[in-house]
Amino acid sequence: MELINELKVGQIVRKNPKAADVFNEYGIDYCCGGNVMLSEVCEKQAIDFDEISLKIEKSFEDKQASSLDFDQFELDFLADYVTNVHHNYLYKNLPEIRFYVEKVFNKHGERFDYLPELHDLYLALESDLLGHLPKEENILFPYIKKMINELKLKEKSEKPFFGTIQNPISVMHAEHDEAGEILHRMRTITHNYTAPENACNSHLVMISKLKELDADLVQHIHIENNILFPKVVILEEEYFKNAVA
Repeated sequence: MELINELKVGQIVRKNPKAADVFNEYGIDYCCGGNVMLSEVCEKQAIDFDEISLKIEKSFEDKQASSLDFDQFELDFLADYVTNVHHNYLYKNLPEIRFYVEKVFNKHGERFDYLPELHDLYLALESDLLGHLPKEENILFPYIKKMINELKLKEKSEKPFFGTIQNPISVMHAEHDEAGEILHRMRTITHNYTAPENACNSHLVMISKLKELDADLVQHIHIENNILFPKVVILEEEYFKNAVA
């Protein structure tokens, strides 16, 4: 593989998902903030570049054959994976998480200072996600499959109503960035999802579920920003060569 100092943070995780564990340890954003060189991140966050590089190199050595290598997935399969795993996770879990967030806020909002802001952040995140997912399912992902099928069948293709896939992708990037900012703030005010002392069981469940949601979204956004989207931009270039004028 290339030297670590020649790869961006997202590219490192793209080549070996186990490197994500190292970045999580150091609080490095590899999904929304994955389009930067590791050296830049280290300088900004006062991280020892040599130290983290050694850990990343070891993560490559420890890479297990059973690890999911998203970079090797076919693009239509990868789109289905995102829908079936990550989108379905959100549809299933967001209502339950909202139940606990509202329950804890209503009961303990005056006792714990961070709960009012957490409540507002979660509702904003949920609203953004529920508006975001259908755009991928109804516009972006079907177009990816359409390109793949027509290229395989060598059929003449027509440009989509949105002009180029880079247009919806730019919208997805902006919405990912917004979700990433909300997640960053949620981590900060919860001290990286650490429940306060004397928290009730519902409070503990809420914190646990928010932490799980964060981890799922980080992987979700990483797959799209760093693997799927760059590849489909290249795919579209080939597709457009066959496009009807």
